[in-house]
Amino acid sequence: MSDIILHHYPESPFSEKVRLLLGYKKQSYQGVSIPIIMPRPDVMPLTGGYRKTPVMQIGADIYCDTAIICKVIDRMFPDGSIYPDGSEATATAASQWTDTFFFRVCVTVSFQPKALAANTLFQGQEATAAFMADRAKFTEGSNPLNMSHEIANPYFTGHLRRLDNQLKVADFLGGDLPTIVDFSTYHCCWFVHNNEAIRDLFDPFQRVLSWMERMGAFGQGDLTELSGAAALEIAKNATPMSEETSTMAGIDELSIGDEVEVMPIDYGFQPVRGKLQLTSLEEVVVRREDEQVGDIAVHFPRLGFEVTQLGSE
Repeated sequence: MSDIILHHYPESPFSEKVRLLLGYKKQSYQGVSIPIIMPRPDVMPLTGGYRKTPVMQIGADIYCDTAIICKVIDRMFPDGSIYPDGSEATATAASQWTDTFFFRVCVTVSFQPKALAANTLFQGQEATAAFMADRAKFTEGSNPLNMSHEIANPYFTGHLRRLDNQLKVADFLGGDLPTIVDFSTYHCCWFVHNNEAIRDLFDPFQRVLSWMERMGAFGQGDLTELSGAAALEIAKNATPMSEETSTMAGIDELSIGDEVEVMPIDYGFQPVRGKLQLTSLEEVVVRREDEQVGDIAVHFPRLGFEVTQLGSE
């Protein structure tokens, strides 16, 4: 059993990205099943307000956003790295576009009327209203995740066609072995393909379907269920691993020990506040105190997040 605890829910596409990676790495881990909507009383003490799913916990270190979660897992289990040498820039750019813009396209496709009618999350008026209200608050202050179907459909179909053509020459998008681009692309396609009412959108793209079968065959690793209360107790009894360091001299004016707020730049504008412990081009870590779990280090990728200096005490 690894020390990884994944806070997730079954329908979460970004959680599927991480679950699949753990399957590819043939790892065991513990999972805390969280509600699909707020409140999430066993997650907020860990993150300090960050709302996106999933969240990965290793003791008292909390990792927010799959961009950093996947890198940490790959560092822990380097065999079959999904970040091959020589393609760091293109793989990072492609996975970032896929996790943001293409994901937005897939959300729109998945929320078209006939898809919603078949979605088990929307079979009751009360559940539907609660979900919509939760997501409205989640995206407050940002452009909505969805776009019009008329705009999204050509992007979706066009990208599937390009993927299908690319898969003529190799089993995976990066060649003979999967890379981070495969895992980012898979979870987007999985989100649409899971809805039987719109599954036929993939019919013209048989190589994409074969690739999805290859990816899905990695499985989801060996999952052991854990309660939220037990995960909090683990965090309370652990000490954050990170050391204080900065590699951003001359790039920004942040200093170790500064009081800062960190939050995504696209949606989910619920900031996490704490003392800056690490800042680099790849990662930001803040230390925070919580009455339930004590001293916590919350990790974010630099890409896709903003850090606001509030001043040191």
